[in-house]
Amino acid sequence: MANKPTVLVVGSTGMLGIQIVSALLDKEATEVKAMVRPGSDSKEENRQKIERMKAQGATIVEGDLMKPETLPPICEGVDVVVSAVGNNQTTVPGQKNLIDAAKQQGVQRLIPSDYSVDYRKLDYGDNDNLDMRKEVLSHLQQSGLEYTLILNGAFMNNVGTPYMPQFDLDHGVFQYWGNGETPLDFTTTQDTAKYVAEAVSDPDLANTALEVAGDVLTMKQLLAAYEEATGNKLQEKRLGSAQDLKAWIDQKKPSASSSLEYIPQQYEYAMVSGKGKLDDIQNSRYPHLNPTSIKQFLASANL
Repeated sequence: MANKPTVLVVGSTGMLGIQIVSALLDKEATEVKAMVRPGSDSKEENRQKIERMKAQGATIVEGDLMKPETLPPICEGVDVVVSAVGNNQTTVPGQKNLIDAAKQQGVQRLIPSDYSVDYRKLDYGDNDNLDMRKEVLSHLQQSGLEYTLILNGAFMNNVGTPYMPQFDLDHGVFQYWGNGETPLDFTTTQDTAKYVAEAVSDPDLANTALEVAGDVLTMKQLLAAYEEATGNKLQEKRLGSAQDLKAWIDQKKPSASSSLEYIPQQYEYAMVSGKGKLDDIQNSRYPHLNPTSIKQFLASANL
């Protein structure tokens, strides 16, 4: 037991973080420390998540990414740090603090909070959230700390949420930009977490990216999969080309009252333009994992 490497998961109570903790513990190959902010258990939802992680065998530690002094003690004795923080004011400065603390304490490797299309191929300005990933990666590479990126395309779990506005289920419409024929990458959060659990113990992933996808299909195929899985018909509506979408974003962004008014479309642009396409999908690296397809996901999603 003492010979197992120790993994620290930051952002452990988030949508993906808690699944990463669970996947690591299910694999039984590592000791797991789950970092939570002080006072997190004051919220009932977080308290339940914390108790669940404890029951599974995780050690709960308290720290704050925006209080750098709290991070070195948490990183002491840790072999791999996995970040699963969301898109907020801590994404860049908080992860930079985490990288610095991990480097100081001799952590072997760090997995930053990416879980996206291949943002390395995007230009600054293409996606506000992914610009933050690019900035964190630059700091990580300059630190000299070993790293692994996890790139999984879009989360299937966003179907039916504002982050996938293609599905306007209230009006029975499937609307998209682009030609409808560009291949797109999708993975569930649960499968992404399983790939993270594999990556932390894979020495051959040092200073590179693990690219995975539960499914690869076009917008037209996505619509067909939805209709076949659910039995519901949607009206197909093409909104314009990928370049039309870029022009729409450029016009919308300056007057937007919230980034939610254009961020989902920035993700769509990264996909339908082909700029963020995963070029080296490595599912076969872990043949014992059988990721969920879009059709399987939609059949069980009650949309």
